Amino acid sequence: MKAKLIIITSTNYSKALLLKSLLEFEGIETYLANVNLIQSDIATGVKVMVKDTDAKKALQVIKYADKQELKTAAGKSENINKIICPVDFSKDSLNAAYYALQVAAKINAEVKFMYACYSMQPMANIFPDAFSYQIGMGNIFNDEKLEVKDAMNKFKGTINLYIKEQGLPELKISTNIVYEDPITAIPNYCKKHRYAMVIMGTKGLGKSRNYQAGSIALNTIESVEIPVLVVPKEYSFSILGKFNTVYLTDFDDRDFSSFRKLMSIISPFDAKVHCVHIQQEKSKINKIMLDELTSHIKSVYSDYDVSCKLINSGEVTKSINEFVKANEINLISLSERKRNWLVKLFSKSVVKDILFKVNTPLLVFKY
Repeated sequence: MKAKLIIITSTNYSKALLLKSLLEFEGIETYLANVNLIQSDIATGVKVMVKDTDAKKALQVIKYADKQELKTAAGKSENINKIICPVDFSKDSLNAAYYALQVAAKINAEVKFMYACYSMQPMANIFPDAFSYQIGMGNIFNDEKLEVKDAMNKFKGTINLYIKEQGLPELKISTNIVYEDPITAIPNYCKKHRYAMVIMGTKGLGKSRNYQAGSIALNTIESVEIPVLVVPKEYSFSILGKFNTVYLTDFDDRDFSSFRKLMSIISPFDAKVHCVHIQQEKSKINKIMLDELTSHIKSVYSDYDVSCKLINSGEVTKSINEFVKANEINLISLSERKRNWLVKLFSKSVVKDILFKVNTPLLVFKY
């Protein structure tokens, strides 16, 4: 029976070349695919392929090549000490703000609440229920600026009351108003002030502010270089005491970096992690790769409650939803590769599906 070529990992071009050299030194015929020959020095998503008969030996070679790097990386804790939480004073963003405070209290981080005011429209009627108040309908720009500042002050009052009611420790909290479109303001602000993480609501005011509901959250995930945690509007919680997390793996080498960041965020909590790969058809190589991943994680994170699992399903989003409900998951995490405009245009994003179809907070790592 003729041997088939299979993908054993996907990585950047430089590491793919290194792995190819190591594998061929061990007598394993190796091929690279998806190489951008025009910009090979910055190419990502390069597939390293071997014959299926060499898969087990190839994975062992990669395991030993990565072993020291992984142990070194695991010893480093990601310093998630600055959180930015974009708000628009809606129920959605207020819920995300409460969530950010709970996380910040546990990991000892400071929080910046930022309102990007791209259109100086009157602010009346955006505060629901007890959070609402009447604002004058001034037409002059300076009057509108005062309205926004007043709204932010009332928001701070609500936040301080929440901290007191929840018995949270004293936190370093600050606010800022940026007169810029949130589509550009959030990524620019994150980069300029070197924030370590974004926590925001899924939809916010959306359509009432000339953007489709959820588009700002999606744009933030696509545009920033740091982890983004998105909290659904209807997601309810009281106190974050435990993270029961599912990490969705695609067996990419960047999973280890993302997993390290994940553990830095959730380890101060009572945390359990399910590392899951959803395969649309059964594959021996996926089973081998899952075993290797399990071995790596358990050797590096032996003190944590981590399990790995394969799920066979042709419907990814449905399977995620079912797994979340069956295992009482309260955080979904995954890594998303930066994609060029053509891929963005024609590929269906799992992130988007989870964002709008699964009512569970989503933590996305970018690479």
